[in-house]
Amino acid sequence: MKKSRRIRSAVLVLAIFLGLWYPIPAQAANLYFTAINDSMPPLTADTMPFWSGGSIYVPYTVFDANLNGINVSLGLYTNYNRGNNTITIFNLRQMLVFDLNSGTCRDDMTGTVYSSRSIMRNGRRYLSLSMVCSFFGLEYSYNQLPNIPQGYLVRIKSADAVLDDALFIERAKDLINNRLREYTLSLSPAESTDPVITPPATTQPPSSQTPAEDGSDTAAYLAFRCESGENLGAILDILESSHHYGVFFLTPKVLEEEGDLVRRILGTGHSIGVLVDSGEETGSQLGQGVWALEAAAHTRTTLVYAPAGQRPALEQEGWVCWKETLLLSPNSTVSSTAFANSVLSRLGQRRSTVYLTLEGDANTARVLSTFLRQLNNNHYNVAIPMETKL
Repeated sequence: MKKSRRIRSAVLVLAIFLGLWYPIPAQAANLYFTAINDSMPPLTADTMPFWSGGSIYVPYTVFDANLNGINVSLGLYTNYNRGNNTITIFNLRQMLVFDLNSGTCRDDMTGTVYSSRSIMRNGRRYLSLSMVCSFFGLEYSYNQLPNIPQGYLVRIKSADAVLDDALFIERAKDLINNRLREYTLSLSPAESTDPVITPPATTQPPSSQTPAEDGSDTAAYLAFRCESGENLGAILDILESSHHYGVFFLTPKVLEEEGDLVRRILGTGHSIGVLVDSGEETGSQLGQGVWALEAAAHTRTTLVYAPAGQRPALEQEGWVCWKETLLLSPNSTVSSTAFANSVLSRLGQRRSTVYLTLEGDANTARVLSTFLRQLNNNHYNVAIPMETKL
């Protein structure tokens, strides 16, 4: 019997090791619908569930009938306290408090602390579905939807749910298609049927200034390449004050030594990836980075910044490789305005998406505020980097 226990323990340890070593591949085109008992709220980009660290995350508002948009109750209520930066989920018997500063949650009745944390995405707070459901005795399921390639249903169920998953999916087929149609239309600008009136031509006086670039059709993703943690705090302060988000690529050493900053990065809505150099021990570096992130923040990542020659092999293994449009490294003599204007000039009239990498050093911290302001002034959409979008 003791030998059998030892074997089972060894298998469990091996499974945990492999789960941490091999990341869950991110799928760029996956669509995650949400259902609450036997009802389904609209599908929107800013409330869509996502995977992180092997868990499904959903907006905390889905658990509250007053906030989930369809007035369906799971017997829970929520409160977001901005003063002490906590999210509380509760009913008459239990209370679970997520501390957004420490990246933990606790049973407010017993004081038991759990490692589950909140993640900010698209300006919203998301919670681990498995954590909330297990604590309050709810159930959830995850099913692929028939006839919708890469479409999945995340269903949260209380004792009030009537239909099983298969019957619910069958009966909600038309509703699912309507939700998908509404979602697709929301991503495309409405076509106008109004006649186009061409104004009379006017003669413009010559201008000595270069016209500003218009980035209104361009999504700009920001990444910070950090070989040390020395300037991380200053960069995070600037991003927080300007309400922008980025992905931070950190070396395994930084991930190991800067646990507080790692937790702050994730707790304030940014993403983290592993930065590897051009050495031959790429696998070792990635493994070390994954373990360090797990130790610091109890989560994993599939994002990696690697030399171009290594990316195809890494992508085959399920890693999401950052492919930058521009690598930006301001020197100590350039002014912040000159730097921003230079980058905008290099971007020119690019459309769709650009990926901008900045070195995580003192010079970047010095020019970052002006650079972000210029991006906004030129109508660039500084988007939130997510593993499912990169």
